Amino acid sequence: MVFQLMATHPSTARMALQWQRANLFQTWTKNSSRNSTTRYYELLAVWKRNYARMYARRVLEIAAASAASYRLKTQMEAAIEQPSEWVDWQKKDWEETAMATLGKTKLSRFWMASRRLINLALLSSPLLVLMPLSHVSTTAKDVTWRYALWGIEQAGPTWIKLVQWASTRHDLFSPEFCVYFGKLRDETEGHSWKETKRILEEEFGAAQDVIEMETTPIGSGCIAQVYRGRLKKPTALYPANTKIAIKVQHPGIWTKVCVDFYLLHKVTSFLEGIPRLSLQYLSLGDTIRQFRNSMLPQLDLTLEASHLTRFNKNFANDEQVGFPEPVNDLTSRHVLVETFCEGTPIMEYTKPGTPKQEREQLAMLGLKTTLKMIFLHDFVHGDLHPGNILVTGKYPKLKMQLLDCGLVLEMGPEQHVNLVKILGAFTRKNGKLAGELLVDLKSDSQAGPKEMDVFIRGMVEICKMDDDSNFIEKVGDYIADICYLACSNRVKLEGAFVNASLAVEIMEGLASALYPDMRVQQVALPLIVQAEVMHRLGMH
Repeated sequence: MVFQLMATHPSTARMALQWQRANLFQTWTKNSSRNSTTRYYELLAVWKRNYARMYARRVLEIAAASAASYRLKTQMEAAIEQPSEWVDWQKKDWEETAMATLGKTKLSRFWMASRRLINLALLSSPLLVLMPLSHVSTTAKDVTWRYALWGIEQAGPTWIKLVQWASTRHDLFSPEFCVYFGKLRDETEGHSWKETKRILEEEFGAAQDVIEMETTPIGSGCIAQVYRGRLKKPTALYPANTKIAIKVQHPGIWTKVCVDFYLLHKVTSFLEGIPRLSLQYLSLGDTIRQFRNSMLPQLDLTLEASHLTRFNKNFANDEQVGFPEPVNDLTSRHVLVETFCEGTPIMEYTKPGTPKQEREQLAMLGLKTTLKMIFLHDFVHGDLHPGNILVTGKYPKLKMQLLDCGLVLEMGPEQHVNLVKILGAFTRKNGKLAGELLVDLKSDSQAGPKEMDVFIRGMVEICKMDDDSNFIEKVGDYIADICYLACSNRVKLEGAFVNASLAVEIMEGLASALYPDMRVQQVALPLIVQAEVMHRLGMH
């Protein structure tokens, strides 16, 4: 019994030794003969030796456990490596490139911006008449919606992207708005086959004989339209007859996009300059710059090819997530050739009659994929609406094919650490820490000690709103509350935090349509822990 106690803990072993020593002493006092005294010291020596052995064994066990724990942490850190692209990481700022398109003088920029503004004003002016009539006539209402949809398509890629994003925000816009403009996520007006032939001839010349393609596009987005085809001849990596998709950029969109971002920058600067609105604390200017720096690369399809390569590398060990593979030999700035992905649109699985287990698996898979991109890869598909997700395979081996990887979001190592800390604090319901991190992110925050305290207490209340819920479960609602608190207390929010939260909210909305009872926390928390390990947060 004493040996068992000694093996449990050194302090317990000491108590056991003292107890045994007391027993021996009592025995000796009852029998004070020389033999009993000799026997007492002999037994005491035996107990001392046994104690020393057990204590040494316990110390070695603790040392071994510590070494094993350290090795485990080291292995986790080695296994969860930071993105290799972070080495000498520097995000390109596209402002100089965009401004060069507008001309070198203020006069030329003003002229181009004015022409674009007049064009947008003419497109939107019929709505000034149609919108009042839509409240009194169902016919006028239908015409208003159809004209608004047509007008957005004519306005160009920047506005289509903005409306595509808005149509996913059911917390901000009406169901009618989201349903109607949701059509822009699936199909927009394209260009003619004649224009496609001209672009192919300009980009490839005689090399276009390598591919065979249909003359009717299978889809059209705001940047380009896609044709189905096959390789007539083998390339470096793909044999003849490989099924391919040919993405051809719409002509003349570069200038439109550059001028649009110039106008958006001027508008946000004006709005942030109005003192009573306090909009500068929402980082609208930062968000527009991030949007610009994410969208302009889409107009160079060689960059989308590199995105596909990186996505395929990031998910190389995931058999349930796939991306098209670029055919680099046949890709240029205005044409992207990639392997063809077939499958069922994911929205088909939201229809009645779909087996529950399939819906649940797809919901969990979609959310886990998005969170992996955010927390582990820092390379987020910025256009993950349902129209860009196909499903192949059969349960339980369903696979998601993610298309249209031109728009991506990246934060870089410093911002990524901050994001992991903030979302980790929110997920663990540590509102005080989340609030402190949000306040400390921006050095130009004008919040005083009192405003900071109010903002932090607001974050604590957000975490207490629903003990059964979690920040990521209701990220759309909580983002609105955080933005309100930021404006009212002059706290500058990090644009990367808002963008990442919205990416989660968009995918969470799709996942909820598939599996309404899904708990996001059980997917998010393990990935947040892995991200903390990757950044060595709290590991030492």
